[in-house]
Amino acid sequence: MQFGSTTNSRWHFLSQRLLRQLRFPSFTRGVTEALLFALVFLAAGHVSLGYGVAEMLEPMVPVVLLMMICMVCSGVYRDDITHSMINVYFHTLYGFILAAAALMVFIAWLAPAFGHFKFIVCFLFFGFFVISTMRPLISGTDFNDGGGRRIN
Repeated sequence: MQFGSTTNSRWHFLSQRLLRQLRFPSFTRGVTEALLFALVFLAAGHVSLGYGVAEMLEPMVPVVLLMMICMVCSGVYRDDITHSMINVYFHTLYGFILAAAALMVFIAWLAPAFGHFKFIVCFLFFGFFVISTMRPLISGTDFNDGGGRRIN
């Protein structure tokens, strides 16, 4: 009986920690970041695969949705994260690691035409660069945080 209560409390603790991570962006921030992901997707598809915009619209929407869901799961939209540039970058990297794994499954399953190594690397690299550059600007991150260290 005691084993069950310990296991239940551990699951409760883990579920509380996971649910604490989930925060959705404000409407304007979400739309801005989704547009950035969409533009990077279109640019990566054109540069690496030579596709036109019309050919990329159908797979672009679920990929952008997938990227935004992974960013929500990474906790990058939490208010306490935006107080430090280092935290924003770490959570962005965490979100991109989640997105890279999910993107591999999605592309293999629904959009094999975009499964070229050049496209995946181009999209993830430039997506990370663009989002990491723009996210601190649109999130109101404190640029004078000293790398996340406390001032004594």
